[in-house]
Amino acid sequence: MAGRGETKTSERQLRAKDRQREALELRKAGATFPMIAERLEMSLGGAHKAVMAALKATIQEPADEVRKLEVARLDTMLLAVWTKVRQGDPAAITVALKIMHRRALLLGLDAPVQSRVAMTVNVRQVAEEVAAELGLPIEDVIADAERRLALEYAK
Repeated sequence: MAGRGETKTSERQLRAKDRQREALELRKAGATFPMIAERLEMSLGGAHKAVMAALKATIQEPADEVRKLEVARLDTMLLAVWTKVRQGDPAAITVALKIMHRRALLLGLDAPVQSRVAMTVNVRQVAEEVAAELGLPIEDVIADAERRLALEYAK
């Protein structure tokens, strides 16, 4: 994360991204977190955090791109039927509603806010317990959980 007044392309941020990529490559090669920490001359927590940040970026960026592509496709489809929708064509309205439903699912627009808040609180409580048991920062545990969920939903 860029500091105050610092861009994502600053020298320090670019070095941090390089270290994260290097940490992830070491982890993929079978290195343990203590080995990564020693090799990259960082703390154990820093090694874990670097690997988790690299994993999150690896998963999130392609998912965001696919999501943008799918939203653009849905927008194109909706545009194609919109004139008939405005004219009251029942078949076009049905198609438009299906497109809008798919878009809402893709973007998570239909999830009730109260349920999302309750789930976030419950997940955070469990993550805090796990972090305390493992002696890891809460952010690392949450990042790892997000990564695992993303992998599970990608199946």
